[in-house]
Amino acid sequence: TPLRRLRSHTRPVRFVKYPVLDKLHLLSGGDDAVVKFWDVAGESVVLDLMGHKDYVRCSDCSPVSPDLFVTGSYDHTVKVWDVRVENSRSVLEVNHGKPVEDVIYLPSGGLIATAGGNSVKIWDLIGGGRMVYSMESHNKTVTSICVGRVRKENDGAESMEDRILSVGLDGYMKVFDFGNMKVTHSMRFPAPLMSVSFSPDCRTRVIGTSNGIIFAGRRKGKENVESGRVGNVLGFESILEPERRVLRPTYFRYFHRGQSEKPTEGDYLVMRNKKIKLAEHDKLLKKFRHKDALVSVLSRKNRENVVAVMEELVARKKLLKCVSNLDSDELGLLLTFLSKNATMPRYSSLLMGLTKKVIEMRVEDIRNSDALKGHIRNLKRSIEEELRIQHSLQEIQGIISPLLRIAGRR
Repeated sequence: TPLRRLRSHTRPVRFVKYPVLDKLHLLSGGDDAVVKFWDVAGESVVLDLMGHKDYVRCSDCSPVSPDLFVTGSYDHTVKVWDVRVENSRSVLEVNHGKPVEDVIYLPSGGLIATAGGNSVKIWDLIGGGRMVYSMESHNKTVTSICVGRVRKENDGAESMEDRILSVGLDGYMKVFDFGNMKVTHSMRFPAPLMSVSFSPDCRTRVIGTSNGIIFAGRRKGKENVESGRVGNVLGFESILEPERRVLRPTYFRYFHRGQSEKPTEGDYLVMRNKKIKLAEHDKLLKKFRHKDALVSVLSRKNRENVVAVMEELVARKKLLKCVSNLDSDELGLLLTFLSKNATMPRYSSLLMGLTKKVIEMRVEDIRNSDALKGHIRNLKRSIEEELRIQHSLQEIQGIISPLLRIAGRR
């Protein structure tokens, strides 16, 4: 028989919390976006705390004050409430940036940690809600966080320090040292993780998974640590682990075993050749699609690649056949390239000869197309300009050569 029935929420209730050092009141919240502060003895609502605009999914009470608590919602906000405030409004609000899955007070009472998306963020309440650090070590949504004390050895001396444990849908448990702002340990589980918690004495941690399995770990005793027996991180040993299935050739994981192993000294490494990424025209050449390769490289407008493809087609004795199969638009691309580059000294030996062949082979198409005639006029203009420059250079050479001979006699 229940001792009390508290009825007021209109949607599913997601959390119920007793404030620290106060067993006469209760805190609750749920999908109706309302946070309620109850008088347990009178079975009545003392305060309706309105402010969230979406599901309220998590809460935690201050370890230093029975009147302060914090709530997190799917509206991306985390609100700090004080039951002594008369207007029932939050005294502080921070924006996590993602739907908030969990929120906890850190032992000092001045910092809170929020979990949502793939990040865990530390906030300074005394500093006005300033974000201190964002830990983004998870690959998927962080579903639950808790704080507990773990053993740490410094120069042979043991000490207990506070750490944040976070679990996520990526199957990882992360241990975060919020004193030094770094992840100290990471452990992978075979299923997405939904919840994590410490026992009151912090000697046992329990993790719940999406497939119904609960993993529990107990901190090893000092004699076990000294014996060097293999255990989990943070001095925990497993007390509830499912039997590991033997890998058989019928399993997919059987063919991926050992891929994450690192080589040891003395191992002979067989390196896999790096795959060379081929350009589009190279792929077409490998498939012997010569005309498509020529058109593809002409459309890219990289003269070095165009000349290289042309030289390859010359070696294969396919260049003139490709030219004869070009349609009007493709022939225009070729003539445009020739008009811009045929007079360049680096390429003139190949391109001038190709220009002559193109005009001889496609003269009828050029006569019937005004666009191709325009390309020919441009080609003629560039050749005439080059000839003019060469004549000028020869004149200058004729002037300088006698002077150089005279200077050489002195």
